[in-house]
Amino acid sequence: MPRSAHVVVCAAPPATAVSELVEALMRAGWAVDLLPTATAADWLDLPALEALTGQPIAGGTRGRAERRRVGRPDAVIVAPASFNTINKWVAGINDNAALGLLNEVFGLRVPTIVSPYVKDTLAAHPGFRRSLALLAEWGATVTERDALRPERPGRPYRWNVIVDLLPAAG
Repeated sequence: MPRSAHVVVCAAPPATAVSELVEALMRAGWAVDLLPTATAADWLDLPALEALTGQPIAGGTRGRAERRRVGRPDAVIVAPASFNTINKWVAGINDNAALGLLNEVFGLRVPTIVSPYVKDTLAAHPGFRRSLALLAEWGATVTERDALRPERPGRPYRWNVIVDLLPAAG
């Protein structure tokens, strides 16, 4: 049985290519469940991603009739992680399904990888730097800011940064 990775996708440029991350995770033996933020959901081809993962995808807030994610994932990945989601998560704000999962991560003791993708002007905000430091202090693995950025314009995003941080699936 493949190990389970829940992937929170935020609205940042790499979100448009998140299928590449999903494919890399699946090649490495992970079952993937995507949870985009409401804004990110508008950037994604949700039917194509559902077909790829074999899992339904719901963005934004979870309605009463929507399924609740069942079971403890083996890993949680936040990529790309936006300024907004990172700061709301650290503040304990729980106003959407993605933040609901993220706020439970530390209580579940699930290995978590956070890969921020934030423009320079937002990254300069003192609260953002503090939020990243707190996530790391709380046990999350935080990549360098923009670690996903392609080596050169027009090249693929560097999803291997995340995949390489995960233990081999069994």
